[in-house]
Amino acid sequence: RCRLFRCPLPSLERSELRARGRLWNGTFLEEFLDVENLELIVRAGVSVTSPRGNVVIKDAEAQMSVSLHLDPGVAVTGVPWWVLPLAALLGLLLLALLVLGLWKLGFFRRARAPVPAVPRFRAVRIPWEER
Repeated sequence: RCRLFRCPLPSLERSELRARGRLWNGTFLEEFLDVENLELIVRAGVSVTSPRGNVVIKDAEAQMSVSLHLDPGVAVTGVPWWVLPLAALLGLLLLALLVLGLWKLGFFRRARAPVPAVPRFRAVRIPWEER
């Protein structure tokens, strides 16, 4: 895929311009998995818009070729579909076992407030009819 970059240059005090680029392994392994050899052509050009017109640029365009030799054996394929549901089920099973163990140890029991020590008096029971 071609990408176009534009960079404003405030001053041209140096006699050379340098550009750096990076090629990520993952990009080529994902997009060009069935290709063993790949050749990239990098083109760069410099143009100046000056109202005076007195700027002359020699070698305003450059082209470079980069050869890539991909090893399909290194490519890491995606995770099989059955691994994700299995991992989710094992996680839920582990959570259930953890909750069951904590429940057996009494972790979820409510703390009971101690009964206040109220003095007990001997009371006489009055029948309902006499009230």
